[in-house]
Amino acid sequence: MPDRAIFLHLTDAHVSANGVPHARDDIKVEVPGLLGGTREAALVHLFSRFAERLEKEKLSLDGVIFSGDAQEKGGPGGHELVLKLILDKLGPFGIVPGKIVATPGNHDVPQGSLPSDPARYAAFNKVWRDAGCIVPWLDGIDTIPQIAHPDRHRLVAADLSWAVFPINTSNWSHVAAELPEPLKNVWSRIPETMAPDDPDEAAKIARQLASLVRFDMARVSDEQLDVLRRLMADTAKPPGGRQLRVAVMHHHLRSPSLREELKAFADISNLEHVRAMLRAGGIDAVIHGHKHEHAVYYDHVYAADGEEAQRILVISGATFAQGNEQNAMRLVDVGGLPHVPEISVQPLPLPRSGSDWRPGPAVRRRLWIQRERSGAPVQIVPHAPIVIEGTDLDEVYARACAAASDDAKRATLIVHLDTPWTRNDALPLPTQYPLPTGHDDPREVWLRDLVGWWQRDRSQLEHRIPYVHGARLRRYGGKIDQIRRIIDLLKMKESTRALAILVDPFRDFNQDLTREEFASFCLVEFRRRNEGTRTVVDAIAFYRAQEFARWWPINIAELRLLQNEICEETRFEPGRITTVAADARTIARSPTQVAMPIVDRWLDQIPERLHLLADALVHRQVRGRAQEKAVAGWRSALAELRAATDAFNPDGVPLAIEGLATLAAYIQASAAPEDDEVLAMAGRLRELADHNQQYERTKREASDHARWSQTAKRYLDELEQMTTARTSVQDGSA
Repeated sequence: MPDRAIFLHLTDAHVSANGVPHARDDIKVEVPGLLGGTREAALVHLFSRFAERLEKEKLSLDGVIFSGDAQEKGGPGGHELVLKLILDKLGPFGIVPGKIVATPGNHDVPQGSLPSDPARYAAFNKVWRDAGCIVPWLDGIDTIPQIAHPDRHRLVAADLSWAVFPINTSNWSHVAAELPEPLKNVWSRIPETMAPDDPDEAAKIARQLASLVRFDMARVSDEQLDVLRRLMADTAKPPGGRQLRVAVMHHHLRSPSLREELKAFADISNLEHVRAMLRAGGIDAVIHGHKHEHAVYYDHVYAADGEEAQRILVISGATFAQGNEQNAMRLVDVGGLPHVPEISVQPLPLPRSGSDWRPGPAVRRRLWIQRERSGAPVQIVPHAPIVIEGTDLDEVYARACAAASDDAKRATLIVHLDTPWTRNDALPLPTQYPLPTGHDDPREVWLRDLVGWWQRDRSQLEHRIPYVHGARLRRYGGKIDQIRRIIDLLKMKESTRALAILVDPFRDFNQDLTREEFASFCLVEFRRRNEGTRTVVDAIAFYRAQEFARWWPINIAELRLLQNEICEETRFEPGRITTVAADARTIARSPTQVAMPIVDRWLDQIPERLHLLADALVHRQVRGRAQEKAVAGWRSALAELRAATDAFNPDGVPLAIEGLATLAAYIQASAAPEDDEVLAMAGRLRELADHNQQYERTKREASDHARWSQTAKRYLDELEQMTTARTSVQDGSA
């Protein structure tokens, strides 16, 4: 699924076939040959420069959003000019009529025409609708209760990750009020009475009178509101993650600036109905024009009880005028789909001939917000803990990573995960979690083996890694099984004493405060609570520091494994998992400290695989499925070690040592004295193990890594060649 979508937003073009003057400069004297500019020419120049940028940056567009007022005061030709310009200039970058969303503005409907009169939309429909663009459901044109062609009224991504819905707010624009009798009769005779012998004067009076009873009213009909509700409800959603939803309208939700407009019906008359529809439809962003003001701001639409607010990002689009040309169009770049969406809005100014075109700085706004359990938005207080919560693992993972790299970076980050649980529940792993290089095992097998190693009660690697989590939990101080204690305690009662500690001050703390190495995972508490008819066990874990891109999912899987173990004996069910990181960060480098080297883990988990591998290498033959897996695992181990040589990780990466040395010993013991090649391989394995051990004793800075990797790569080249040469025979046949 692509995580990005790019749109062009154009509004209030105000052009016509006859040309609309646009004076860019201060012209105080008329000079022959220097004609005043037009809006049409300025718009063509702008689109040309924009197309050049798209070509240079190799960008394509997912859609064009036009929010109305193609025409200047209803003058003809504006619709045709704008659509042709869009298709001619942006066609090479993916824009076809079906990717253009257009909605009429108040200048696009004839003055004095009746609401819902088909003639009101004749010019708009002839251009936009008939070409196949996405247009709003129009009163008097489209039918109810059935929506005849729903896909004419929405633009949806191929992968369903986003959807755009146009809304018509101009059905009552420039509508004349119905005067009561006898005023209506008197009113109609005023021009002739005031200027009986001057037809031109009478016509002027008639126009002035008409303007007094004509209202430029913004409103969305009840019928369209209900159609939009159903259209949004029926729009297909993506299989995973939330769909980003955008509404497009001509008129504003509220004034986007402090500039006051004195006129009747300056705002949408049934604004609260419209806002309620946007809330019900799950709209994330609203794009509009009309006010000729550039603004990007959040609006909050409250539920009927006035408690819970839905935050909507509003993008108000300006146009260009003399002395104000910096926001002629906007590039709307949506990123972070589907779980951490944010919008970047970059104003595109009118260019000047011969000069560099310099679009203004982009405004970036996050579209997701974390909420407290009350439903209220979390208030971001400087240096205060950030809270992420949810039931979708992929979404929570993406948001936690985003927070750890931004507003919660090197600060306290609390994450609540309420994943649904079923019996025989597999350990969770986010869909987007990248496995280390060289691993061929299925994701669930890789995770199970890795978590199983971290939760071992004993390890042959404890002299190197004295903080294996399972050993600390089940043999604290060499004797206390803290998980057994928790099980027995929770069987008896609800208790706040079901704690397990992974830090041992006697073992981990040094008086001189140097060379202290102990786990980031410091403490875990398991809480028993009733949830309806079932009893669940929550896990609350504290980490002195936590890396979220690679480590947090492993920590979650560990906690779920412990929950499953506890619940298996208590007959309860796993509940919420909460992690508290005092120092949140994202490194997201590969290789990573998460995965202990494959061959080293084999010593603890499947030592027989080292025997099988040594046998295959010594006898030049791979016999049976077990030896095939051993050889495949060895190739993965070599690829894993090569990845460590290619990328420096300042936090350090565990390197294979004991597993290499043990494999060398097995080969040495089994090899024939005259088999110089396999004996040389054993020698290279020992040399690489020693080399890795020497590197681990350094400060493991970038210079140390550079020296180590150069030699390690030479050993790896030889070992890969030897492995290929000695494992080419399968089951006795070439």
